[in-house]
Amino acid sequence: MRHALVFLTLALAAACSSDDGGAGDAVGGAGGVVGGSGGSGGSGTGGSGAAPAGGAAGAGGAAGASGAAGAAGAAGSDAGSSDASPDAPPPVCKCVKGEGPYCAARAAAEAKQKGCVIPALEGHAGDLLKCENDKWSVLEDCKGTCKYTASSAKLDDHCELPICDCFVQVAWCGSGAAKEAAKKGCQIPLLPEHDGDILYCPGGKWSVKQDCALGCVEAPTGTPDSCKSTSSYKLPFDCNSTRSCTNGNHTNTHTGKDEYAYDFGMPIGTSVRAMRSGTVLRTRYPSPPGSACYNTIGSSSCANYANTVEVKHSDGTVGLYMHLSAISVKVGQAVNQGDPLGKSGNSGWSFGPHLHVQVQQNCGIWWCQSIPFKFAEDSTISAGTAVKSQNCP
Repeated sequence: MRHALVFLTLALAAACSSDDGGAGDAVGGAGGVVGGSGGSGGSGTGGSGAAPAGGAAGAGGAAGASGAAGAAGAAGSDAGSSDASPDAPPPVCKCVKGEGPYCAARAAAEAKQKGCVIPALEGHAGDLLKCENDKWSVLEDCKGTCKYTASSAKLDDHCELPICDCFVQVAWCGSGAAKEAAKKGCQIPLLPEHDGDILYCPGGKWSVKQDCALGCVEAPTGTPDSCKSTSSYKLPFDCNSTRSCTNGNHTNTHTGKDEYAYDFGMPIGTSVRAMRSGTVLRTRYPSPPGSACYNTIGSSSCANYANTVEVKHSDGTVGLYMHLSAISVKVGQAVNQGDPLGKSGNSGWSFGPHLHVQVQQNCGIWWCQSIPFKFAEDSTISAGTAVKSQNCP
């Protein structure tokens, strides 16, 4: 009986030590052991029958202990099978909104939302990036700001330069102002919509000074630009050459009959071209080289001794070309716009080598009342204006 009590005590102790294994509830026969049921580990089995007196502990009890160990092992196995380690870096972003340009600010916001990273953002927080084939690169270092519309899915992101401070004194053709802005690394808000118009900036704000229906003429630096004209007259010198106007309309030496005349400074022997097509009405050559009024300076007695060509136009007006050194056309000859008429000079009453031109009435003599006209290249020519001829064949 003492042995049976000892074995029973040992069996109960084994059953109690199996934690969740649960107490065995099947008791064996005389001298048997209570077997523990399988634990939550899943490897334990139900209690077996009682062992003979003096035998080993019930198999069920051992199985219960094994079950507890199995549960711990299973739990360890589940934790180790996680897809990512808590210390693993986030993945690199793909082209989250498709291929195209991304302002860095847009790209950073998308990366934060997606939980990914864009390596190209490093050191380029204000620049323009590009994503192509899920690869990120820097497209442009923005000198100003990178502009985009966060609510738009369209990738039209772009760098926007700072607004130019006003550099216009009087008037700039938009296309010319754009070139100057490019040199300065800034932008003019009105461009490119007003490339062909005249701009200025009163009070420092960029504005359109004049809408040019035919576009505008870019004059040399320091000379105000102007709108192209519908005039039939083109500058009286070689195509693409630039000359300065030395005297314009309504000056102290261009009054009366000369009121609407223009003088262009040029060396003796420079080619003179027809401003407009017509027929040679008259030529005069009273001062050949070596004569008293050829290449003299400021002699009023030579006023009627300038070498001249007159071309009559289809509307009856006459173009007068004065102070020539040579004449290459004859009376009655038809000439086209841009045809050579002779060479410039310093004949007659002149204060230096130049060409004097005017459009005048046909009054029957060589010198008649001048009438207003404008040049197609620049309608605002005055003294000091440097102009480029477009009188091309």
